[in-house]
Amino acid sequence: MPESSACINAKSILKGISVSKNMFEKVYDECAYSKNEQNQNRARALRKELEKKIYILQEAINNARMEYAIEVLGRENVHGPEDVALLLGFVPKNVPPIPYTHADLEKCKKIKEKGKVEEMLVLFVNDKDGNPLTGEVLNALVQKEYTEMEAGKFLYEADWYKDEKFYKELGLTIEWKLITKACLPDSYSKRHHFEVGDSYKHEDTQEYAIEQFAAKVGIPLEELKRPEPFAMIYTIALHFVATEQLKGRGKGERLLETKYHWSNVQASGGYFVDVGSAGRDGARVYRYSRGFMNDRLGVCLSR
Repeated sequence: MPESSACINAKSILKGISVSKNMFEKVYDECAYSKNEQNQNRARALRKELEKKIYILQEAINNARMEYAIEVLGRENVHGPEDVALLLGFVPKNVPPIPYTHADLEKCKKIKEKGKVEEMLVLFVNDKDGNPLTGEVLNALVQKEYTEMEAGKFLYEADWYKDEKFYKELGLTIEWKLITKACLPDSYSKRHHFEVGDSYKHEDTQEYAIEQFAAKVGIPLEELKRPEPFAMIYTIALHFVATEQLKGRGKGERLLETKYHWSNVQASGGYFVDVGSAGRDGARVYRYSRGFMNDRLGVCLSR
């Protein structure tokens, strides 16, 4: 496969960093022994140049990985800084490198083929001031965008959970994640998890469905997580707004429009929070005891 322009650019920057690093180390040694003011000034200048090139290299590597992610997943399933800006109205700062290698992204094909579920690459972010992005803040930002788009409501209603910690305090931070677009096919009509003394079996739980999925697609179980409630709702909104932009007004894809994702986050009463039914009237947020089951209640995963 021919190298992309982003890969070629990254290699070119890396060569420049090697030269800058050698020059910096040489001047640093001279500075350490001679205490010469001119050498000290040169060292400071070279350090700044080196740091700038490293930052540019990180961006180039991200661009190369983004290109490959788009090649594997499709543009509609890769949501980076540009899509975040569409949704939230600001460009995220200090975006970290994409942590997934080509081999990690290739696993997405296996997950789609064997696990019967697609993944998306999603950039999660802090708020504009660098603080964790809570559901409460997200509601205000996204509803503004939805109103301008005439897309309906972001949240159906927040009355019962408006004072809950998972809404007011549990926030998103800046990081990349691979996250499923839908619940695992075998996770519906299952209890949340099994505990000793339950009247049902471990095999009747979503916990067991996740274990079976991990074994089927060859992903270590510890790498798979249930997204937090507003991580999932953020993903739903980001994907909708981005696909509206890509495909045209009225053609955006609404994830979990008729289904629900059950998280590991507990509300104040101890029940586990679930989110979904994210249509024009807004995403619902509910809570159930771990022994509950429903044919529309499944589990999404991130890694």
